[in-house]
Amino acid sequence: MERGGWPNPAHVCFQSKVGGARWLEPSLEQTVEKAAQRGARHLLIVPVSFVSDHIETLFEIDIEARQLAADLGIQQFEMTPGLNDAPPFINALADLVLGAGN
Repeated sequence: MERGGWPNPAHVCFQSKVGGARWLEPSLEQTVEKAAQRGARHLLIVPVSFVSDHIETLFEIDIEARQLAADLGIQQFEMTPGLNDAPPFINALADLVLGAGN
């Protein structure tokens, strides 16, 4: 399914499960495994729920999921960085804060 001009398959998945409680599905691990089973060799992970890089994105995705992907034969695994302190993002936050009193 093409989304926003992106011609490759796109999937939503979830990570950051803590403890034994049921978590949202499919998990990142399940999604990487299914992609490898379908023959995917290139993955781009976009952590849309996070606006900054931190332990969950840097470790769970960029280290653990990257290793899983390599173990499953994925040749290229990329993760987009968070918005962090990018000037357009900071300016957008400032505009929202300054406009909140209107």
